[in-house]
Amino acid sequence: MILEEALQEHEERVDTLLKSAGKYVGALKAWKKACQVGHIVNLQKSSATAEELSGAFLDSTAAAKASWDFDTRAYLEGSAWQDELRETASDKYFLRTLQDEGNLISSPIIVRAQPGRSVLQLGKTTWPTIRPRVVAQELKRLRDLMANANSQEFAESLFGACEHLDPKDKPTARFRDIYKLFCLTPGFKKDNTPAAFGQQIYALQRAEIRATRSGHKFEIQTTSGNAKDSDVFSVMTEDGRLVRYYDIWFQR
Repeated sequence: MILEEALQEHEERVDTLLKSAGKYVGALKAWKKACQVGHIVNLQKSSATAEELSGAFLDSTAAAKASWDFDTRAYLEGSAWQDELRETASDKYFLRTLQDEGNLISSPIIVRAQPGRSVLQLGKTTWPTIRPRVVAQELKRLRDLMANANSQEFAESLFGACEHLDPKDKPTARFRDIYKLFCLTPGFKKDNTPAAFGQQIYALQRAEIRATRSGHKFEIQTTSGNAKDSDVFSVMTEDGRLVRYYDIWFQR
C-alpha cells in the first residue's frame, strides 16, 4: 500500500472516532445540564449513556491506534516515496521532478529522505509532514516563490565571483572555479553540494533574469562534451535532457 492510501484509510478511522467523540461530548453536556437544573431522571440517563459511550470509545480508539502498521522507515529507505511523490506532483500540480542518486529534484529544491526520523528534507528544511500531496503542494509553492528571487541573488553572486576571477571588461569564469571560490566560505560546501549548485545554474537559466540589478547582462555557456567532466556541472532537466554547464560571462 502506498502512503497516500494508508493515510487516507487511517484518516477515515479517525473520522469515525470523532463522530463517537461527538456523541460522548453530547452525553456529557446533557449530564451537566441535568445537574444544573436538578433533573434527576435525565442525570441518571445521561450519565449511563456517557459511561456506555466512553467504554466503546476507548476500545475503538485503541483499535484505530493499533491499525497503523505502515512501515515508514522501509518506505523512505527505498524508492517508493520518490515514485509516489513524483506521480502526485505531476497529477495534481503538473510539477515535473527527477530522481538522482536516491534524491528527488524539484528544481531548485532537492528532496532527501531521512528514514530514521520519518521525515523528508526539502533543501535545507526538515519537513515532517510527508503525505505526498502535502509535500507536492509545498514543492509547487517553493518553486513559484523561490525561482526568480533566489536566481537574482545567485546572479549577483556569480557576477562578484567573475569580477574576482577575471577582472576584465567582459569577465568570464568557469562554474567550477566559481564553485571552488564559494567553497572558501565556511560551511558553503556542506550546504551546497555540486548537484545543488548545478540546480541553481539551471534555475537561473530558466528564470526570466538576464542581467544583474546594476544592468550587467550575462550569458550562461554549456558544452557538448569537449570539456573535462570535472569542469562541468551536469543537470538532468525535467524532460530528461542532460545539460552540461561550463562557464558564464558578463557584459559591463
